[in-house]
Amino acid sequence: MDYLLAIDQGTHASRALLFDRYGHKIGSQLVPVTLRQPRANHVEQDPGEILDSVRHAVEHTIQALPAAERGNIRACGLTTQRSTVLAWQANGAPLSAAISWQDTRGAPLVATLDAHAAAIREQTGLPLSAHYGASKLHWLHQLLIDEPALRLGPLASFLLYHLTGSGHVIDHSNAQRMQLLDIGKLNWSRQLADWFGLPLEGLPACRPVLGDYGRLADYDIPVTAVCGDQNAAWHSHGADTSACALVNLGSGAFVLAAQPAGIDVAELLRSLSVSDAQGAEWLMEGTVNGAGSALQWLAGQDNIDKLFDQLPVWLSAIHNPPLFLNCVGGLGSPWWCQPAVSRFVPDNTTHTPAERAVAVVESIVFLVQYNLERMQRETPIDHLKVSGGLSQLDGLCRKLANLSGLPVERCDDPEASARGVAWLAAGRPGDWRPITDTTSFSPQTDSPLQARYRAFIDLLQQHIENSHDH
Repeated sequence: MDYLLAIDQGTHASRALLFDRYGHKIGSQLVPVTLRQPRANHVEQDPGEILDSVRHAVEHTIQALPAAERGNIRACGLTTQRSTVLAWQANGAPLSAAISWQDTRGAPLVATLDAHAAAIREQTGLPLSAHYGASKLHWLHQLLIDEPALRLGPLASFLLYHLTGSGHVIDHSNAQRMQLLDIGKLNWSRQLADWFGLPLEGLPACRPVLGDYGRLADYDIPVTAVCGDQNAAWHSHGADTSACALVNLGSGAFVLAAQPAGIDVAELLRSLSVSDAQGAEWLMEGTVNGAGSALQWLAGQDNIDKLFDQLPVWLSAIHNPPLFLNCVGGLGSPWWCQPAVSRFVPDNTTHTPAERAVAVVESIVFLVQYNLERMQRETPIDHLKVSGGLSQLDGLCRKLANLSGLPVERCDDPEASARGVAWLAAGRPGDWRPITDTTSFSPQTDSPLQARYRAFIDLLQQHIENSHDH
């Protein structure tokens, strides 16, 4: 039996998973990693801890195979958080923390580039934002400007160097999230590097998602696919993506649908699906910054212990929650702004923790739905597939089905990114079997939910305008 190894390095954990040639999971290991916020707008991780966690997960997963079968792992795929960056020396020694995708310390630089925002959007497929890598890389470069042979880049590039020793390289999908990639040429743009005050020489060489990334040290397993986590999640069902949108619900929520040829939607991201030596395929992507992170925010605000464990009961019991104007982490698509603080409407102190929690869950559903409606103006979508940690909430999936009017299918397998990168690493086989362990939610009429959604969108627009006025 041949096996495929997937390495999935996420915000809160590193995972290694083994799949057979048909996409069945054979084994896995999860190693948690810590996230710290030393000050406002700064979100960091320890790159050494991340690397050790990946190595430990890989070792444990491979050692769990019978010794005679360990030589049957024919390919490996690596998927990582996108927009997380760091600096390191030519010998691989880290020179900085890993600055998380959630970090916005580069916002002052971004504010000075507003006159170039349209040109940056056209070249990169991304709106000008401090969430992407360029402004964070600028911050690191200024800090380490006298460091000889400075290496700067996405987390995936740092991991690849240490896992394979294959030099200073990065795939197109992670490179795109640096906001320095010319998506027409699939290479770094000198113009963009100049605007962000960065030397191109310190950046890794750009490569297709599918290709030869060397071999895992100690195991001699070829690494044949590297991509960002949401890009990988799109491929978790193999080639079965027609008329579908994928909603991945983690710390942030991401809404993905195939981008029709010749269409570019300015309010949404243009995200690379996959690239090889022949070219690239593209996705429309909507972004909700405050998904799981909004629930974490609430748990901290209201001192709610084990919030996630209580949500299933609360979602069943609460039928008329307040509205929550969810600006946690800033508003993503299609608004792309950082309005005033989040707030509940009506804004009073009589709401119970249960009502406030359900309001936060509904706000996530509402933001996802608004992005879906924007996508449906460009391409037909007749069903949704959901994945990620928050998708385990039946109440959330039920609300999404009722609000969108579309059937929602949840894969009861939270490893969408790992499964997708394994399929890519395997060469996109046609006999990859769809996951049969799924739960379906058929849409039902829910007029109060529809009314709350319309009120939410109206109030959010007012909230944004008031924030701009001040």
